Amino acid sequence: MTVFPRYLKITLLILSLLLSFSSTAQARPKIGLVLGGGGAAGVAHVGVLKVLEENNIPIDMIAGTSMGAIVGGLYASGMSADELEKTVNSLEWLNLFEDSQPRKDQQFHQKEVNSGFFSSFELGLKDRKLKGPSGLVTGQKLMFELRSLFTPVNHIQNFDQLPIPFRAVATDIETGQAVVLKQGNLAQSVRASMAIPGMFSPVNINGRLLVDGFVSNNVPVDVGRAMGADILIVVNIPTFLEKQDKLDSAVSVALQAMQLMMLKTTQPQLDQMQPQDILIEPGIKDIGNLAFERVSETIPLGESAAREQLSNLQKLAVKNEIPQRLAGKRIQANLVDEDIRIARIEFNNNSGLSDDVLRKRLGVSVGDRFDAAILQRGLESIYGLGEFDLVDHHLAKNNQGQYVLKVNAVPSLAGKQRLRFGFSLSDDFEGDTQYQFGVSRISRGFNEQGGGWSNSLIIGDTIRFDSEFYQPVPEKDLFVEPHFWHEQRDFFFYEGDDRLAEVRGRELGLRLDVGREFGEWGEARAGAFYSYIKPDVTTGQLELADQIHSAGLRFQYRTDTMNKDRIPTEGRRLFVEYTKGLDELGSDQDFDRFRVRSDRAWSKDQHGLIFSAEAGTTFTDENLLTEGLSLGGFGRMSGLSENQLAGNHLFNASLAYLYELSDVGGVAQFYVGGTAEIGNVWGDDADIDGGDLLLTGSLFIGADTPLGPAFIGIAQTESYDTRPFLYVGQGF
Repeated sequence: MTVFPRYLKITLLILSLLLSFSSTAQARPKIGLVLGGGGAAGVAHVGVLKVLEENNIPIDMIAGTSMGAIVGGLYASGMSADELEKTVNSLEWLNLFEDSQPRKDQQFHQKEVNSGFFSSFELGLKDRKLKGPSGLVTGQKLMFELRSLFTPVNHIQNFDQLPIPFRAVATDIETGQAVVLKQGNLAQSVRASMAIPGMFSPVNINGRLLVDGFVSNNVPVDVGRAMGADILIVVNIPTFLEKQDKLDSAVSVALQAMQLMMLKTTQPQLDQMQPQDILIEPGIKDIGNLAFERVSETIPLGESAAREQLSNLQKLAVKNEIPQRLAGKRIQANLVDEDIRIARIEFNNNSGLSDDVLRKRLGVSVGDRFDAAILQRGLESIYGLGEFDLVDHHLAKNNQGQYVLKVNAVPSLAGKQRLRFGFSLSDDFEGDTQYQFGVSRISRGFNEQGGGWSNSLIIGDTIRFDSEFYQPVPEKDLFVEPHFWHEQRDFFFYEGDDRLAEVRGRELGLRLDVGREFGEWGEARAGAFYSYIKPDVTTGQLELADQIHSAGLRFQYRTDTMNKDRIPTEGRRLFVEYTKGLDELGSDQDFDRFRVRSDRAWSKDQHGLIFSAEAGTTFTDENLLTEGLSLGGFGRMSGLSENQLAGNHLFNASLAYLYELSDVGGVAQFYVGGTAEIGNVWGDDADIDGGDLLLTGSLFIGADTPLGPAFIGIAQTESYDTRPFLYVGQGF
């Protein structure tokens, strides 16, 4: 009878001990982490997290704004501080803030569209109103990177279910109210929290247009408290204000205004901190919000600031408790290493383009192994159509455990119509100045297959109107392209350095091509053409027919893998063309013309080389007024005027050397360099002699800018006068 009470006493004792341990564990205060905004300087948050981990400081919840939302979201999703450090140091931050697809990866037709007229900036035309971009950056590459980083928790819609509960703070740009994001898509929420007004396009979530949280709540102390935190660890990136003498540009003034706005929304939140809360403020020195090339410098600064508060932080340490973050550690740390097969592809596409067009560009099929690099190229190819503000993706499992790839193509707010502008100027400082200004209207997505219609007008020394319709046949990689033009331009005739005559030609032309595009690297096309020219001799003596008709067939093959159109640093380019004039189609005379040109670019460090070679022949010695070959101009015998040498047979080769003097923020590059060239043109094939090749040399300084290249220099061609030159802008 005495045994049972003894066991009962032991049982009660064990239960009391368990309850005691439980109550002790529950008695631990809940610790919240608040990470403020700060742009590039905000990466200092990573240094703070390293110190918290090293000292066993548990984090029960996280609230973040802007860069604080990125760092906080990644940590909340299960990434350790060390993993965060490796990630932020490996990211190409400046590249993430560049929407345009690298030129070498663009579809070949898109390269053609982007040459000539300025493609770096365009205006939308919608409802008869001009529309500028909603931000300098739509965030195409940034969104893809965020999707990739948050892939292991993409299936979580409630942020309380993350390894650490999380909140991102954004701002409703319509009302100015702070918006606390606690559910939905984590990557999209973080992207909204860092959408700096004017720099990044706003993000539409549940019908609200959201921008960076710093506008309304830069350090969300109140959000962390509302999540249930007893003690807050608040990390505030101090506001760095420039002195008056430094505010000497539009950019510096805009950045200062942003800093002042951050300061205005930060202090009221810091005033809400309670005595038990801990404030950490990294000394960011002069690291600005946009100094992303210096992010690696910020992490030690965060560590140093956290260690200054170490005595207070260590009071929160729990050495024997496994942090919640570790309990929810991501299992799929790297999807690329897993054999994930895509079972289904879904498109959310309201652009008017067929899903088949997008599927073709995506380059991913059902059954394919998931490959992030291939997917990114495909999404950028769709984005390159110019129809969308954002092309996003989401990879998740369905109820059957299969992976479904969802592609969300957000139509452009600017509409399908675009306006582009361009200009060019050339001057030899001896009275021969030529200029052109142009505007182009591009209509994209003309039909479900992605047809595009462009109309351009150029005025200046040359007056030209072009109308071109490009109709792809996506399933066969074919296209049809009719092209009409009307042009008035001057033709010059030379003898040595002397200009003998000037002719103003008025031309009407029509061409119809059918071709095949080989992805991003090339195309082949064939077509028929007809042109009518009415010449008017304005100076000099020259006997010409009243009308000149040219008609026939043209075959063309082109490849282009250059990384830039005008001043490339790597890649190749090949142009091969054969033209057959036929009197049966209305030509005044039968003729043949063959041309080939090849270019190759290399670079290493600040040094660049561009080699070019071209040759051509008309297979005849007869005088062809409009169908002959010519040389002259920068890079094509730089010491001569445009088309100064004319004849039936041509050869030219040049080697250009460029030394990069400076690179202004990836926007403009400045060079000094020179060219060595050799070439000539002959009228009769019997006269072709290597001894007749003319040597040319030039020296120049130049720049590659968003408005096109600019060169000023001096050139000398053998047997001709020294010639200074200036070229600015892009030719048409």
